[in-house]
Amino acid sequence: MDRRLPQTIGLAALTALLTMFVARVDGAPVVREAAGQIAADSAAARDSSVTIKWLSDANVLALIGTMNGRQIAASQIEAAGTHSDSLRALAMSLAKESADLQQSADSLAGMLHIAAIPSALNAKIYAEFQTQIDSMMGKGGAELDRAYLNERLATQKLMSGYLEQLDGVAQAPELRTWIESADARVASQITRVQGQQRALFVADSIAADSLAKRAAARRKR
Repeated sequence: MDRRLPQTIGLAALTALLTMFVARVDGAPVVREAAGQIAADSAAARDSSVTIKWLSDANVLALIGTMNGRQIAASQIEAAGTHSDSLRALAMSLAKESADLQQSADSLAGMLHIAAIPSALNAKIYAEFQTQIDSMMGKGGAELDRAYLNERLATQKLMSGYLEQLDGVAQAPELRTWIESADARVASQITRVQGQQRALFVADSIAADSLAKRAAARRKR
């Protein structure tokens, strides 16, 4: 029996589940905010390109859903296209963590009796994350792996910056606590992605050195 078969079945099952999840998060109808206002500045705050000044908690929850949905989508692309077992495992793990974050946010919203309401800012942040995902398209193999790690690092930093801003505008103490916990998880994910980038760089360096030595040996013959 092919040892990769259980892994393939697991990937297919997770992909199907996450696809339905992303469709639910991204496919929510855009409703004008019932409460709260927003202001988007062109100057970036930390790593984010939009400065959040005032949102209702319903708007905050909608933004969290948008960011989690895009993170899952990027990891799905990598998990389906990579030839590296370690990067497939990383992508699947990060996708599951994003889904877990969203599930906990949904549970908190239910506990607080708050329905997520997208604001005008959702479309801007969706586009910002989608631009990073687009940088992965049309690539495969090692090229896709590098693009995914670059995309994930960029969007994780964006998400961290936005979470820090959302922590400043959220009203419910429970929501602020959740945001702080989520930001800590995102910081841990950034560390993991950076570690994978370093490992890939070392592997590339070893391969390049090996090729250079072979070429030098051929010239001596």
